[in-house]
Amino acid sequence: MRFRRLRSTAKSESYQTRFGGINLQNGTPLGEWEELHNMTAESYPAVCSMPCRRYKSLPSDMTGFTFKDDMLVYTVSDGIYIGDTKLDLELSLSGKKLVSMGAYIVILPDWIVINSEDMSVMEGTVSDETTAVTITGGTLYEINFNQTSPTVDIRKLMYYETDASNSALEKLKKGDRVKLSYAYKGKAMSFVISVDSISTEESYLEEGRAAVIFDTASGIYKDTRYFFSEVQPMTDNRFVARHENVTLEKSSEIEKAEIPDMDYELIVEHNNRLWGCSSENHEIYCSKLGDPFTWKEYSGLSTDSYAVTVGSDGDFTGSTVYNDSVLFFKENCVHVVYGTKASNFTLSTIELRGVQKGSHNSICKSNGLLYYKAPEGIFAFNGSASVRADGRLGRDIKETAVGVADDDAVYMATDDTVYVYDYLHDSWHTEDIMEGHGTMVSGHNYGGALYLTMAIGNLVRLYLMRGNNDSFTEFDETVGFSLVTGDLNRTGAIMRHISKLRFVIGVDDTYTDVSFTISISYNGGGYKTVYSYDSTKAKPSTEIFTVPIIPMRCQRMKIRIGGVVTENSYGNAPAFTLYGIYYTTEGGTELG
Repeated sequence: MRFRRLRSTAKSESYQTRFGGINLQNGTPLGEWEELHNMTAESYPAVCSMPCRRYKSLPSDMTGFTFKDDMLVYTVSDGIYIGDTKLDLELSLSGKKLVSMGAYIVILPDWIVINSEDMSVMEGTVSDETTAVTITGGTLYEINFNQTSPTVDIRKLMYYETDASNSALEKLKKGDRVKLSYAYKGKAMSFVISVDSISTEESYLEEGRAAVIFDTASGIYKDTRYFFSEVQPMTDNRFVARHENVTLEKSSEIEKAEIPDMDYELIVEHNNRLWGCSSENHEIYCSKLGDPFTWKEYSGLSTDSYAVTVGSDGDFTGSTVYNDSVLFFKENCVHVVYGTKASNFTLSTIELRGVQKGSHNSICKSNGLLYYKAPEGIFAFNGSASVRADGRLGRDIKETAVGVADDDAVYMATDDTVYVYDYLHDSWHTEDIMEGHGTMVSGHNYGGALYLTMAIGNLVRLYLMRGNNDSFTEFDETVGFSLVTGDLNRTGAIMRHISKLRFVIGVDDTYTDVSFTISISYNGGGYKTVYSYDSTKAKPSTEIFTVPIIPMRCQRMKIRIGGVVTENSYGNAPAFTLYGIYYTTEGGTELG
């Protein structure tokens, strides 16, 4: 009989000086982490603590905000601020979405449009009752000309005749949409139409009378063989429809009634049009070119508005512009609208894992890909398919999120954790803002910097996540950080043990305080502190120093480094940096 021998194994040293991010997919080898919190790869290949976050306090009564032309734009209950200038408005108390459209800012869901250059309200917007109009007792005429003589003239004339002395006429102007109400054959009738002009000099008017002439050259009213005031085709021997005791009204409610009832938080701008969708009606819309108030004009022109019904189930959950197309997400698909005008707009539907309901603010773009929060986690979309992007994190992320990105990093923030994908170093880490207290509101990429908004009770703060902005002078004075390795020495020869550990660490002693501890879990047990450091009590003679550790005898171990940085004046340099981990395995025996 032949027996197996015990074979001696020599000592060996392993080390890691190049650090990645979180990776729970493959057992987390040395150099990657089970936990990497409030750490960054700014000092790659070393790993360092993130700086104390800078922020700007925003008004507690702010209802919505955005950036435009290097200025912060936000709304409160009684107006809008563009930079430091306020325009008084009567706004509803609900949350607002502000959409830029050229020089204009559209305030939703109030549907008030502001010219940001001269701080004026756009024509067509009725912002208060001083511009409302009601005229009663007038006569409505609808006249169809020369139906049998097209070479002479084919046109429709529709106008409202009233007393020229009526002062309410001064409040009407070209482009206003008004509602005409009257009775026809015992039925109450009404329709909305745009004003073309107001005149007292037309040949068909008697002295002392005025005509509000309506725009019939475009839209549905241009059909000269149809009486829109009677909702029926004209007859061969009757070319004029006349209605007495007609009421003409102009108000903000009438303006808004012509706008489809959309999910206002999903409205976006593209190619000088507003695009929106309705979960209730399962429809997608776009406004007339350059006109945020006209959504029902179908004249066969390139400037027409557009509407289409989709056949997918469920509510719309997100929207964005990507690859010169407009995307409307649901949780199980995305609807893509291609084209440049109403006549060539094309709808395409792609089945995929879409945006999570409640995570519409998570959609962001980095290096040509769209990133967003789906029900299970963070996904990336390339225009034709979506894939899971957060597999290394090792768990599903169920919470709703907001997102912001540039070509260097993607930030996906839930209320308690910010998940960060560092594109340059292909690594993940996590961060928190104010120790995970509060509610994430929105993300913004503006002026080469990334921002996240957080609301905490009556506090609203805009945090600078990446880039520089010297106008942000407030900052969190403390930040905690932690790193946790996977199981070291979990594979390899039997009976090999880690006998020595060395950590190469850098500390910036210009900070008010940098403190950290190194703890070790032996063979799956609890963590035991093996080293502590506090810069207020003792400082090393050099900026970079070595921490030697003699661990307990074990077959596998897990290392945790955790600390806190305190600063009374903002600094950009990393307070704590880990440059390397070295460990020696002692000689032992194995069966051979």
